[in-house]
Amino acid sequence: MLQPWCSRRRRRDGFVDQKPLQEEKRDSLKDAWLRFAAASCVKNAAAFNPSRILLFTRVPSNKLITSPEKHEIAASKWKKIVTVSLIFVIPYLYLLLFHYEVESELKRSILINAVVSAGGFLVTVKLIPVAAKYVLRRNLFGFDINKKGTPGGNTKIPESLGIAVGIVFLVLAILFQYFNFTADSNWLVEYNAALASICFMMLLGFVDDVLDVPWRVKLLLPSFAALPLLMAYAGHTTIIIPKPLIPYVGLEILDLGWMYKLYMGLLAVFCTNCVNIHAGLNGLEVGQTVVITSAILIHNVMQIGASKDPEYQQAHAFSIYLSQPLLATSLALLSYNWYPSSVFVGDTYTYFAGMTMAVVGILGHFR
Repeated sequence: MLQPWCSRRRRRDGFVDQKPLQEEKRDSLKDAWLRFAAASCVKNAAAFNPSRILLFTRVPSNKLITSPEKHEIAASKWKKIVTVSLIFVIPYLYLLLFHYEVESELKRSILINAVVSAGGFLVTVKLIPVAAKYVLRRNLFGFDINKKGTPGGNTKIPESLGIAVGIVFLVLAILFQYFNFTADSNWLVEYNAALASICFMMLLGFVDDVLDVPWRVKLLLPSFAALPLLMAYAGHTTIIIPKPLIPYVGLEILDLGWMYKLYMGLLAVFCTNCVNIHAGLNGLEVGQTVVITSAILIHNVMQIGASKDPEYQQAHAFSIYLSQPLLATSLALLSYNWYPSSVFVGDTYTYFAGMTMAVVGILGHFR
């Protein structure tokens, strides 16, 4: 920087005034600091809040700044789903209400559970679009590879919507305890242990959706999720030998002892991965769950009507208490997952549905 004229003249005369030099140095440092601070502000603004760069950048008049893209999922196909579900619902209600003479108290509990489940269907239909918006904000979406090359193949489809179904299911199952179980009920411990296992499995499924867990780990996850149920289980440990094998075994009923709990753990692994491995086609995971759950409900009613053992009847009623909410919430999800699918269920749903069916089979004493 050039020195002031008075300072240069004083230097020629052999006299240097230190005060002007100190002021010039201070001013120079001040200018350098201001330039550095301005550059740092611009740099930090670019790093942490890109929108502030607009204050320093000239935007061409022919380009518009638009708001973030909005995604709207297709409307629910609930009318079609309800119509199709009548194929299973009508025979089930006929067997329960007219064909078999079911104890009035037991029938009352089943019907209360059915009404609560119907309310859960309506809540799930309304909740799924709301949940879809949140998962899209967090970039949890996918593309339908089966529609590649078509306009639908480029559409962002929200994933992991099984979390909405699982939450509604758990709320329904917890609320139903008020109508059916008392504080000293023998079934209450196993019922809550079943809900803990289902909740645990649903959480692990959501973790899998987010972290993409390897298959070798997926095979072990249901074993850990089934631990609350295995520890609380206090039922029988026997199995019925199929009639063609009775002459060879020599027994009609075989007691497995501690091996029965090992069998229950393996059943949880099988059911969970059985649903998960079929994922990939619109409506396949939810559709097979609806068909299997409907068959379980009809089987339970037939067993209740054919048996006179109160404990055996209660075990199958216990299975119904978990199957009806699963069917209702799954039908609501199927109304959005039906082809062409507007949501993906994710591993959250497949793990949740598989574990629920495993729990239904174990506590329903399916032998």
